[in-house]
Amino acid sequence: MTMRNLIFLCLVLACGGCQTSAATSAAAADEPEPPSSERREFLDGEEFSTRYARLVELEKQALQLAVDEPLKLGSIGSAILDLYPRSQTGHYVMSRFYEHVESADARSRHEAELAAIQNEMRASGDGTRIAPFQIMTVHDAQTYALTQDTSPVGAIYQSYDTADFGYLLVARPAAAPLQQTFFDLSHLLQSLPGHSDTEAPNAWTYIRVLATVNMDSAAQTAVGAYLASTQKYEDAIDWLRVAARADNVLANAMLARIYWTLSEQTEEEEEIDELRELSLENHLHAIALGSTESMYTLANLYLNDIYGEENRAAGVPLLRQAGDLNHVESLIYLGHLHNTGDNVKRDPTQASLYFERAAAMDSPLAVLSQGRFLVGLPVEDHGSVNLADSAVHTRLEVLADDDSAEAMVILGNLHARGVGTRPSTSRAFRWYKRAVNQAPDDADIVNEVAWTLTVTDVDGMQRVRYAKRIMDSLMENSEPARERPEYLDTWAAIYAANGDFERAIELQEQAIAAATSQQRDDVMDILLDHLEQFKSGGTITEKAP
Repeated sequence: MTMRNLIFLCLVLACGGCQTSAATSAAAADEPEPPSSERREFLDGEEFSTRYARLVELEKQALQLAVDEPLKLGSIGSAILDLYPRSQTGHYVMSRFYEHVESADARSRHEAELAAIQNEMRASGDGTRIAPFQIMTVHDAQTYALTQDTSPVGAIYQSYDTADFGYLLVARPAAAPLQQTFFDLSHLLQSLPGHSDTEAPNAWTYIRVLATVNMDSAAQTAVGAYLASTQKYEDAIDWLRVAARADNVLANAMLARIYWTLSEQTEEEEEIDELRELSLENHLHAIALGSTESMYTLANLYLNDIYGEENRAAGVPLLRQAGDLNHVESLIYLGHLHNTGDNVKRDPTQASLYFERAAAMDSPLAVLSQGRFLVGLPVEDHGSVNLADSAVHTRLEVLADDDSAEAMVILGNLHARGVGTRPSTSRAFRWYKRAVNQAPDDADIVNEVAWTLTVTDVDGMQRVRYAKRIMDSLMENSEPARERPEYLDTWAAIYAANGDFERAIELQEQAIAAATSQQRDDVMDILLDHLEQFKSGGTITEKAP
C-alpha cells in the first residue's frame, strides 16, 4: 500500500469525535430480509475507499447536527442511505428528522429499519471483548450508544483475540455506571487497498496514522496505552493529553495512573507534589465524565491523607457517589468504614446494608467480604444485622462449588460460630478440611485453618493433631512460608497445643528473628507475648473467628 492510500484510508476510518446526548429509542419491528449480502456488496464494491470516505464524512456531519439542527437531517440522512442502506446512523437521523416534521409513518419506518439492523448486529455478538458487535463504521457504535439512552464519553481502538481491528466505546447512562461495549471493524481490513491475502492485516498501521493525521482521540488513546505498557511514560503522556482534550475518559484515567506511577519513582518532593497534582487533575476530569474507578481511587487517596488532612472529608462522599453507581469496591469500603467507625460513626446496621448491596451483585470479592464481616461481627451486634434475610451462606456455597477455598474457610467460621445458621463443629470442620484439600499449597488458607483449629475457644472445635499435620507439610515444603513470622507463630502455637513446648519455643524464637530482620514491628509484641506463654507452659487460646 502506498503512503497516499494509507493516509487516505485512515482519514476515512476516523470517528470524528461526535458526543451527543440526545437519543431516540428504536421501536420494535419485524426484521426485514437479512442484510449481510448488502454489507458484503458494499465492502466488495468498486471504489470502496471513495464511497466509504463519503459515508463516514456524512455520518459524522449527521451526528453533529442531530441534537441542535434536526431539520437539516433530511437531505444528509437520505444521502447516507443512498450510499449504504444499512447505516445505523442514516436511519437514526432520518427518524429524528421525521419526528420533527411530524411524519409518524416515515419515522416508524426508519425506526423499524434501525431496530432490524441492530438486531442483526446483536446476532453477531454480545458486545463483549469475547464476542464484539460487528459494525460498518465507528459511527454505528456511537449511534448504538445514543439509541440505548447513553452518551459516548470515550473510545479506544484495540486489537485482541477476537478482532484484528476493534473499537471499544465507553458510554454514560443518565444515572448508572459507565458502560463498555466492544465492536469489531476487522472486516474493513480485508477490503482496504493494498491488502494481501497472504499477509495478516495489521490494524496498528492504520491506528498510528489515524492518531497523527486525523487527530482521532480513540487512536491517540490507543497509541498512548501502548507506550505506557512499554513504560515509555513521557511519550505516552504526550499522546494521552491530546486525546483527553476530546473528553476521552479512558485517556484521563490512564494519565492519572501514569502520573501517580511517576510520583512513586522519584524522590524529589517538589516533583512528587507536581505529579500527584496532575494525577488528581485527571482523576477529577474522569470523575466528571462518570468514572467510578477514579471516584474510588481518589477516595482512597483522600482518606489516607495523600492530599492533606483537610481533604480527608471528601473521601466518603466520593465513595457514596461511586456506590450509588453500583461500584462494588466502593460499597465494600463503605461497609468496612461503617463497621470500624473510621471517618464515619460506627454503625453495624449500615455496614451490613453496604456489604449486602455489594454481595447482591454477585461479585466474588463482595461475597467473601460480606462473609468476613459477619464472621468478625461481635455477638452483641448480631441483633443489628438481619441475618435471617441474608443470602450469605447460599452465595458462599456457590463460590465453594466453584472451588473457592476462601469461601470454604468462611463457611467453616460461620458454622463454628453459628452465624446465620445453627452452630455445628462437625460441619465447620468439614468445610475447613475441604478448603485445605482444595488448596494444600495455599499458605494463607492452610495457616488460617491450622490457627483456628489450634487456638479456638469453641468447645469441641480444636483439632490440634490435624492442624500439626497440615502445618508441618506446609512449612517443611515451602521456604517462603518459613520466612513469614505469622506462619512461624502458628506453627509454634500448634506444637505447644500438642505438648511439645521445647519445639514451640524454638519455632517462636525463629518467628521473632524473622520479624526483627524484616522490621515487622507490627507483630513483635504479639510474638514476644506468645514466647513468654510457651516458656511458662501455656498455650494460646482466643475467641473463635
